[in-house]
Amino acid sequence: MPDLQGLIFDLDGTLLYTLEDIADAENSAMAELGLPALPVEKYRWIVGGGADNIAQKLLPSELHDEQNINAFVQRFRHYYHQNWHNKTRLYDGIDELIEALLQKGFKLAVLSNKPEEFALKIVDHYFPDWQGNNRTPVFTHVIGQRDGYPVKPDPTLALGIAEEWKVRPDKIGFVGDSDIDIITAKNAGMSAIGAAWGFRGRDELISAGADIIIQDPLNLLEHLCKE
Repeated sequence: MPDLQGLIFDLDGTLLYTLEDIADAENSAMAELGLPALPVEKYRWIVGGGADNIAQKLLPSELHDEQNINAFVQRFRHYYHQNWHNKTRLYDGIDELIEALLQKGFKLAVLSNKPEEFALKIVDHYFPDWQGNNRTPVFTHVIGQRDGYPVKPDPTLALGIAEEWKVRPDKIGFVGDSDIDIITAKNAGMSAIGAAWGFRGRDELISAGADIIIQDPLNLLEHLCKE
């Protein structure tokens, strides 16, 4: 990896294990339509592309019109609002990693395809302001799925973070657990760092062309310190 100045993190499956709370909300939305629930593990391969994309994967093809997709997403939002922190937790080592990165002066941001209202709520809950110097925010940006903006792997929002940081994209690492994140990094000209502890695993990260794959969060710190 080059001498990085900033890191952009995916949220679900990278910073936080959120799979069960997402699955519970999606299954509750499907139950309203009389559709069978899916096992939690199947959601590893369904989440990641944004709420509309998930709805298209879950709904039968005859319901793939805009009205039904929008209605399903609203059902999901309703249920997720109730249970977003029932089973969600930080991955082991994430809190130590983030604190060490802040102490070393890295710029940090979150870019997720999760609806932004939930991304903000979750980050605020699990990553309270850093107490190191003058109580500063952990992340300079927390960005989720926004109306009028393309979702990952489009690089628009990632490049917007780089521009506001005034840091060249090649001095930024994008950390994520899925092919979507790796492709986002490539599209943005950033270092693609695969999080093998997340939802998808090493094989997908290798196939997507990750520049480096990290086995657990604290391994990332080791790699950054070597450079």
